[in-house]
Amino acid sequence: MNLKNLLKSFLKFGLVALLIWWMIRSGRLNTSTLSIFFENRSFLVVSILFWFLIPVGLGSFRWFMLLRGAKVRVSYLRSLQLQLVGLFFNTAMPGAVSGDLVKAVYVVRDQSGNRKTAAAIAIILDRVVGLMGLFTIAGVASIIFLRNLSTNPVLLPMAYLVFLCGLGMVGFLGVVFFPHKSGRDPFERILSKKPWLLHHLFAAVLKVYRALRSYREHPRELLAAWGVSVVIQGVGIAYHWYTTVQLTGQVPPFPEFIIVLPFGMIATVLPIAPGGLGVGHVAFDKLFSLIGLSGGANVFNVIALGQLALNLTGIIPYLLMRKKGESIPLAEEELRHAVP
Repeated sequence: MNLKNLLKSFLKFGLVALLIWWMIRSGRLNTSTLSIFFENRSFLVVSILFWFLIPVGLGSFRWFMLLRGAKVRVSYLRSLQLQLVGLFFNTAMPGAVSGDLVKAVYVVRDQSGNRKTAAAIAIILDRVVGLMGLFTIAGVASIIFLRNLSTNPVLLPMAYLVFLCGLGMVGFLGVVFFPHKSGRDPFERILSKKPWLLHHLFAAVLKVYRALRSYREHPRELLAAWGVSVVIQGVGIAYHWYTTVQLTGQVPPFPEFIIVLPFGMIATVLPIAPGGLGVGHVAFDKLFSLIGLSGGANVFNVIALGQLALNLTGIIPYLLMRKKGESIPLAEEELRHAVP
């Protein structure tokens, strides 16, 4: 790791440490609540089943379906293995080596020709489809529970925003599947232009767009991945609700809970620390307070610990792969050059 990356990682973890220290000093975060894993066996069992069956099991299947749609030949067991390895690198080396890049390197090495680009794009699309699932559920909920939210001046705009994001995801699929005639695609014409200073950006976006358009030939895989994502996010919301009840003894109002939760989950995606530590604590504390709940930071703390523990199990398949001679370049620059 060079000096620039080292300084960047130091600043990130410094910010995380500062946020967590502030949460503890202000009484918003109580680290003793982590004992729920030892004191509540039923919660421990549910948590283990959730983490391995949903983010790993179904998450790997979603990526597997996207790879199939891109005509990339990878077995489900291989995608499961790489999913765990990617999670491990996201936690063990945050800011240095992205788990997505590691997964891409392994998949790309097994491909030839233009399938390399498709393999890399499938990983990016996996993140996009994950958000599609989240906003599909939240968008439908915003319609169903609009009457419940109409009297809340804070949650109502959030419900509208969630609905618009869900609508945007549907529009995204419309762009991908729209049957433009050969040479009549307006998006491709625009992206094929070479504007000054934006040539490389347009070229990169055009490559991504063409890869996405290739799913028109295999709509089942993309739609199946979207459906799997809806299940993943739905069970994830249920697990957050269950954790809140078990940890705090409060029963969250479901209409409000399902509207604010996507904002908390998106906050944890910010690339500052593994699992969204620090930022996630603050976001969940504020969002829970909006719907009359306390202990949001503690709920996130428990869920984040479960996620990190799961991620670290990825060292097992990684060591087994290294034993078989499957090594990877550890420098970020090398990883980026390996992915088209």
